[in-house]
Amino acid sequence: MFIVRYADDFRIFCRTKAAAERTKIAITQWIEERLKLEVSDDKTRIVNVKRQYSDFLGFKIKLHLKKKKYVVKSHIADKNLSHKRQKLVEQAKNVAKPRKGYEEFGEIRLYNSMVAGIHNYYRHATHISMDCSKLAWAIMRVFTNRLRAQEGCRLKREGRELTDFERKRYGDSAQLRFVAGTNEPIYPIGYIQHKIPLGRKRSICCYTEDGRKLIHNNLRVNVTLMLALMKQPLYGRSLEYADNRISLFSAQWGKCAVTGREFQNTAEIHCHHKIPRHYDGSDKYDNLVLVLEPVHRLIHAKNPKLIREYLQLLNLNKDQLAKINLLREKAKRKPLT
Repeated sequence: MFIVRYADDFRIFCRTKAAAERTKIAITQWIEERLKLEVSDDKTRIVNVKRQYSDFLGFKIKLHLKKKKYVVKSHIADKNLSHKRQKLVEQAKNVAKPRKGYEEFGEIRLYNSMVAGIHNYYRHATHISMDCSKLAWAIMRVFTNRLRAQEGCRLKREGRELTDFERKRYGDSAQLRFVAGTNEPIYPIGYIQHKIPLGRKRSICCYTEDGRKLIHNNLRVNVTLMLALMKQPLYGRSLEYADNRISLFSAQWGKCAVTGREFQNTAEIHCHHKIPRHYDGSDKYDNLVLVLEPVHRLIHAKNPKLIREYLQLLNLNKDQLAKINLLREKAKRKPLT
């Protein structure tokens, strides 16, 4: 059997009904006699997920036969879908008629945060687009009817410039609308796509010897060197640069991004700007990479003699040389051969 748990809510999956009945008796006895807790008869029941849905954490889950193989079919649970519809319709009305102490701008922001929250949580449902389409039909009808003025509906297709998050999440949607007057966007509740949930490996756990080894393996960064890096003074550097340098050390497992060699001391660690600062390169995480000192010098080197010396010193293989050339190209240097 398999168990999936979150806090005090859990589901146990068995292969047969007989196994499920035995498991239910054993689990109920253990909870009542060992933990001295009450078990609800209404919530503790056996469900055949091949025939009907089982609700769990706001989702309803069922097995669906597809190409001679059972796959999961999931929606927003009926109770949760009704509750979300009610809340969104209520907030849409608040946008049309802001509450005392609120402005239209604030009500729109609150509505958008509710939409983003629903999308972030329920996008792991396989049929989330169908559920959100039902919500969109009910909610856009409220917006269309209530956001009216003498010149017509206040919902427009153009408005203020979208933020990076809005452009990435909703920029390509034909459902996106803006409220005339504030020019604020109304996030399209119906524009959502299923995202496959990625969980950690089942083998990683603290209950087995192999599982504990995997946990310790994920903590293999040189903590002493990281602390030294954190205490190293960075005169004239931004706080963003200092924070991102520490994050990169952890993300790269304390190793050079090009050679893969482990850093031995702080003097070896050079933080390279992929796009140099004199070319308007920023201190953002995506523009930084940690490399060894000779690698850093090789990236910026122009003198052919100096380049040959560093190539001989580092003895790079084909893949490492390709990484060097990629960084040299961004730094506006000629590739090495």
